[in-house]
Amino acid sequence: MRHLAYCSFVGTDFVGWQRQPNGMSVQSSIEDAFAIYFRQLTAVVGCGRTDSGVHGKDYAFHFDTDGPIDEAYFLFKVNKLLPRSIVIHRVEGVEDTFHARFSALSRRYIYRIHTEKDPFITAFSWHFDRLRPESLPKLNETAEYISSLKDFASFAKTGSDNKTTLCNMIQCQWKNTNHRLELHIEANRFLRGMVRLIVGSCVNIAVGKQDLTELKELSGQGKMLPYSFSVPAHGLTFEGVRY
Repeated sequence: MRHLAYCSFVGTDFVGWQRQPNGMSVQSSIEDAFAIYFRQLTAVVGCGRTDSGVHGKDYAFHFDTDGPIDEAYFLFKVNKLLPRSIVIHRVEGVEDTFHARFSALSRRYIYRIHTEKDPFITAFSWHFDRLRPESLPKLNETAEYISSLKDFASFAKTGSDNKTTLCNMIQCQWKNTNHRLELHIEANRFLRGMVRLIVGSCVNIAVGKQDLTELKELSGQGKMLPYSFSVPAHGLTFEGVRY
């Protein structure tokens, strides 16, 4: 029987969602808890990858069991087995053909930047004092162009094994929320490192380090951008998936 679960996690201490040999991942932490609860190895399949240090909210994954589970009891017991930085919110039964990754229509992220020093939000937001709320129009001018692209080769992390760099961008918009600048971005799929490179380009143009005309010319040809900048991971949060 297949189940769909939603979890949230603080990514600071993890090497990302996917199990890796070089450190603790969110996936491996959940599978370790499941091994204790179910008394056997139970694989989980996530709705996508997240980079090391990236946070997750309402991140979806599926897993299979031999039969139905008591959802309330399952959540109570498994959450006690998980690290404090991971919580599973809910679980529901789905069709056996459902796939957390391949059944997804879109995924959403938010990148947060605070322009004035604030130690209470710094774990989830990047402090960059060269930006100001007045930077919003320039940030959105860049974001509007980027959202019109179909090929995001210029925003793919070097060395990635992407089979295609084509993506359908649904939303790419900067907002001034609670005195923070936030990029709200949604697409049918994301390339490795794509969101952080998009944010880096928006920031570079807003502070005058890069020219929008040049970005349009090079990204339209799928070429690598000068001054390519992958912003820090801790400002990025996966914000949900749509099925």
